[in-house]
Amino acid sequence: MKILYFTSPGEDYLQDQVLIGLREIYDANVIDYPKKEEIYENFNKPKEEMYGCGFTIWKIMPDIHIDRENIIGRIKENEFDIIVFGSIRRQKMFFTRFRLSNIFNRIRSKICFLDGQDNNKLFIPSFFYGKYFKRELKKTFGLPFIRQINFSIPDKKIRQQPGKKINKFAKHVQCDEAYKIKEIKEYCQPRYAFSDEEAYYDDIAVSEYAVTMKKGGWECMRHYEIAANGTVPCFYKLEQKPELCAPHGLVDMKNVVAFNTADELEEKINYIKLHSLYPELQKNSLEWVRNNSCRQTAKRIVNQVLREKPLNQTHWSLDARG
Repeated sequence: MKILYFTSPGEDYLQDQVLIGLREIYDANVIDYPKKEEIYENFNKPKEEMYGCGFTIWKIMPDIHIDRENIIGRIKENEFDIIVFGSIRRQKMFFTRFRLSNIFNRIRSKICFLDGQDNNKLFIPSFFYGKYFKRELKKTFGLPFIRQINFSIPDKKIRQQPGKKINKFAKHVQCDEAYKIKEIKEYCQPRYAFSDEEAYYDDIAVSEYAVTMKKGGWECMRHYEIAANGTVPCFYKLEQKPELCAPHGLVDMKNVVAFNTADELEEKINYIKLHSLYPELQKNSLEWVRNNSCRQTAKRIVNQVLREKPLNQTHWSLDARG
């Protein structure tokens, strides 16, 4: 299996997570082009100057030798089994060059497009050439080539065993409603509480619960960071999330505690304690995040792309405006 992965500059959660997962599986047979500097251990930008202080995703991969020469020629020679546009809405001009030069119709490679933007807009012209993976998806419009996708987390960032719990709640809480709870009001803070990733993880790991919520979009790395550290997420207004929109697989009182009010959160936590349900929720949360590692997400994408045929544009008449 050989995969060409088109990148765009700067930190991009979805784009970079899928690249990491593919590289973990296929090693040097995944060619990131242009080189995605941010994921490599030797990237020369300090973590504290990167998005999210560079936590979890960036500067974690070894900078192995990758042949990035003569990419267009190698595409035309059908060297690659799969070609991935890692952030299609940021790669429209690059896509247009391919379309106008008729490259898509002259190669045998399977094509897929990733869209990790924080809104439900779609880039329609790409529909004719491959599968379209959308994170903030509210509806499929009945189109069979749109696929769900979610964030993911590197396996190396998932704790093998949960740590001893000391605190009820992790320190970083941005949800205003949660501050009606005494322990959160006295201990937690809305601003970033940590500039060091290890300290951030350790605080989550010694806490029974950590509060998370919708930010720019419903999907957020914090959901995964909480579960990866053996802690149960408390998700504010989870029931309002559109069914098709990431994150997927979170079920109230199974692997997450969903709440709309502070009173509801306190009642559920008391119920969990009274009935000794915490170990089961914790186990299920870890199982959920392991199923959403970068490697597992990359596997699902490859399987879907290889087994499904792209849209035959001669049978459709979509208005191709993006």
